[in-house]
Amino acid sequence: MIYGRIDVYWPDGPIESYRLEKTATAVGRSTGNDIVLDTTAISRYHVTFTVKNQQVYIEDLQSVNGTYVDGVRIAANEPYLLRGGEEIQIGDIRLIYHPAAEPLLEGGETTQRIVLSQLTYRVEMEGPEMSVAPGAHCQAVLKIENLGDTPDRYFVELEGLPTTWVRIDRLELEVDPGDTAQVIISFKPLRRSESAPGDYPFVVRVRSRSSPAQTIDAPATLRVLPYSGFGMALAPLDSADGLFKLYLHNQGNAPLPLSLRGIDPSRRLMFRLPANSIVLAPGERQTITGAARPRRRHWIGNEHEIEFAIAAEAQDASRFFAAVPGRVRVRGLLPAWAPALLVPLLGLIALVAVGVVLLVLNGNGDEPPPTSPAPSILSFTTASPSIMLGDIAQVSWQVVDTERVTLVIAQGDTQQQITAQPNESPYALAFDRSGLYTITLTALRGEAAASATTTIEVLPEVMLSVEVVDASELVRHVERDVRLTWQVNGARAMDGGYAITIVSSDQTAPLFAAPLPASGSEIVTVAPSSSEAEWLVTLSAQGEDNVMASVTQSLRITEPSCQLSATRTVVRSGPGELYSAVVPPLETSGGSTLLLRPVARTPQGDWLKIVLGVGDTARTGWVALADLRCTNFDPAHLMVTTDFPPPPVQTVPTATPSPGMTPAVPSPAVTQTPLSGAQ
Repeated sequence: MIYGRIDVYWPDGPIESYRLEKTATAVGRSTGNDIVLDTTAISRYHVTFTVKNQQVYIEDLQSVNGTYVDGVRIAANEPYLLRGGEEIQIGDIRLIYHPAAEPLLEGGETTQRIVLSQLTYRVEMEGPEMSVAPGAHCQAVLKIENLGDTPDRYFVELEGLPTTWVRIDRLELEVDPGDTAQVIISFKPLRRSESAPGDYPFVVRVRSRSSPAQTIDAPATLRVLPYSGFGMALAPLDSADGLFKLYLHNQGNAPLPLSLRGIDPSRRLMFRLPANSIVLAPGERQTITGAARPRRRHWIGNEHEIEFAIAAEAQDASRFFAAVPGRVRVRGLLPAWAPALLVPLLGLIALVAVGVVLLVLNGNGDEPPPTSPAPSILSFTTASPSIMLGDIAQVSWQVVDTERVTLVIAQGDTQQQITAQPNESPYALAFDRSGLYTITLTALRGEAAASATTTIEVLPEVMLSVEVVDASELVRHVERDVRLTWQVNGARAMDGGYAITIVSSDQTAPLFAAPLPASGSEIVTVAPSSSEAEWLVTLSAQGEDNVMASVTQSLRITEPSCQLSATRTVVRSGPGELYSAVVPPLETSGGSTLLLRPVARTPQGDWLKIVLGVGDTARTGWVALADLRCTNFDPAHLMVTTDFPPPPVQTVPTATPSPGMTPAVPSPAVTQTPLSGAQ
């Protein structure tokens, strides 16, 4: 039985997938594990995935570097429930868990399978084989069998899903009689909060060149799972008054209800929060201002710190719990030395203490006093070397013989210092601008100190969407309007705008060069002419310190298709009746429909240039538009060409005079008639 799937993302790019087929699956670098990951960044036995009551749990096996689920470190030896789509970080390796798909068809099958037939071909489709969380992928296999007596070409289309979620390895394929060809359809919803969970019905449409009117529509459903992602950081505003700001970010694709509360183990503080429960929409960020103040003031006392934590608990099925530490400084209204009556007593105590010290020193002879061990930093790392502006960064450390630690976050000439306790690792950091940050950890014990440094890139937040205006896709050689909409946060200011550039795969120069506004929407006219199956557009933004972020979106390109509407037509070497035929006349017979693929038109639009054959044997010719009916585009938007030979010369015969007779009117020997559409 399959309980789910684990996708393993290595730092250098490769992706591996493992099915969970046992009720307990061990993961680590030792060969005794079920899933062996050979890297020193994880422990010999790091985590296990266990199945209890048809639910999958992950458990950290007291690993050295810990296990993080959606950025939050989980407790060792405590099972943590997985819902699906969670990002699991162990060392430098990222895992994504996908639950097993629920039955989608009758009979208890976990894989969708459908078989449909037409007179000349049959289609079989299996998949998608599993539910999929945004950021992960699954596949469907499409098989096309030619039942006819002649080779045929088939065209594959998909409707109902965003084009950026789907990749089809072959949009066209040639199949010989009796043979079966296979097409792989890959699904990968974008790991964004806009990829809402739920069922997405779609249709895979197959049509043949010989019978384009007899299409096969194979319906299926892609089930997108919810995934959770949560970030939280605490920043003090005024330590003397106990004010703080709490940054919350729902990084998942489903609404996230949270309950908030303050935790004070000493029971000496009272908390003020604007709300005890909130609901964050998918992708929503929210900043809350609160306060942690002493329950009562003391008249006498030195300044000291009280530790507390602000906790957030999910009120959905995940029930995850996260907390960020903080400290508030409190002091008495009068310093401890204020009462004058205590001065003599303190002096007496001091004299006694000095006497005791002298006796101890005399008793020890010349032995030197014991020395305290120096602090040491065993490790200092970041959860990720780069984050997007608005996300939460986490730094982790391991220190020994340390009383306190400080973090200095530096960018250029700007520095911020944070004091923390040695056991506060991992520590959440929030940034308000892009750039390259240097983070220095200093471990302190008395006057001794040890330091370690790491860096983190905070990239601009970039978002881009592309859509064809008044259509679902691009058609090769046909002009169509495409709307580009973008939004960038954190780009470097540049000449009244920002360092933002938009380029496309079919242009050597940028579509829009920097500077651009931080957000905008533009329409461009696209007429793809290359053989690529997709039109790609990339938005790049340069942040502070020259850090770069980019995002690429794509639109699928289909072939233009025209059917022969006349019973007979001639394919000529040029756009006109006087041009010679390049192949025997094309005819429709027996109710069949002939499909032609145009690539250009004359300026007048009355003749279309078409491609005959495929591969090395392909050749071009011209057909009158009146003989065609174009099915997926308007011929008026087809690209224009004047690249064709001049019209041929037509010879007009002259009468031969009889002997002794002279023609009354000389006639020209040659006339030249321009062809319709010729230039």
